[in-house]
Amino acid sequence: MKKFWSVVAFFGTLFAPQVFAFEDDPELDHECTSWMVFHDLTGNNTNILHKNRDAKERDIAVFISPADSPRKWIAIGTDIPTNMAINASGLAGVMNSGEKCIDPPTDSSKKRTPAMLQVIMESCDTASQAVDKLKELHKAGDYWHAGGSGSIFFFLDRNEGYICEMTAKNMTVSSYKEGIAVRANIWQNPGMYKYSRSSVKSYLNSSARAYVAISGLNQLLDKNGKITVEGIFDLSRHCRMPEDSSEKRSVCGRTTNSSASLELDSQYPDVLSTGYFTLGHPRHTVYLPVPVCVEKVLPAMADFSWSKAVCARFDKLGFDAPVPEKWLAFEKEYMTKYNAAKAEARKLLDSGKRAEAVKLINDAAAEIWNDAAALLK
Repeated sequence: MKKFWSVVAFFGTLFAPQVFAFEDDPELDHECTSWMVFHDLTGNNTNILHKNRDAKERDIAVFISPADSPRKWIAIGTDIPTNMAINASGLAGVMNSGEKCIDPPTDSSKKRTPAMLQVIMESCDTASQAVDKLKELHKAGDYWHAGGSGSIFFFLDRNEGYICEMTAKNMTVSSYKEGIAVRANIWQNPGMYKYSRSSVKSYLNSSARAYVAISGLNQLLDKNGKITVEGIFDLSRHCRMPEDSSEKRSVCGRTTNSSASLELDSQYPDVLSTGYFTLGHPRHTVYLPVPVCVEKVLPAMADFSWSKAVCARFDKLGFDAPVPEKWLAFEKEYMTKYNAAKAEARKLLDSGKRAEAVKLINDAAAEIWNDAAALLK
């Protein structure tokens, strides 16, 4: 009888509700969904890096590199500007939070991830150089990210892309040259799972958001035979899971504060590469095209007033309010005009008329910004 009760006690312990060393995490301040799309799927010889940024900050602006920067770059961000960035060499980069981990970077005196990305934008021309620079910063221990989690860096150039997954002490790299590559806030590089301390809820949340991105990109391929930035605009606003899903969070949620589609031109990256940005929640504003050769932007785009107005609409209407049809029609119309301007600028560049091409692209973008400002009043 004593032996019998010992067995019962053993199985009771085995199948009892388990208590883990972590809490059932609430949403992180930084829960992002990002993806790379390569030229074999875009149909126009461009590579695209997209990020939906989820964070508590509400003041979002366009930043342009200072005059003394070693490399020209554009970005959107907050107090440290480069949350999503692209430089004139044709290098794009973004950062997602990784998983709760056993050795998170906890020294707040070190570089935050946006500051690391700014160093990379100013010192690197290719994605492989960006990986090397990140390794250098990581090896030196010059890395901090709040929240008890590691990080996921994406680097993309005109030829290839990399996803770097890291804790304070460990880093892995995967390379890509075709198709799509998606991450939410979970690691997928070989060897990284052993560092994870994420809860089941947190893992399923990220898996579900990544699935929506993969499924949405595949649907664009099925429908159009290619993936365009216009299609990504729509996907980035997806705010509902399938009805039979146990997860409620999609790629666009209540904490999404901005988004960026960074499109790299393979021929003239210093003029024709463009960042398409939402300064605020994607469902409460329109995408604004900002060419990497931009000379200045509207004051409202740079002083946070654009994003403040977007947040006011969000607070009034709710995060999943329908996106006005006139906004979607505006985006479709301006993309036709902007693509035509890029085609004309390409002809000018082919003829060696760079200054004329830069002016043409800047003028085209400025017209769109003014029209967008009037539309959103």
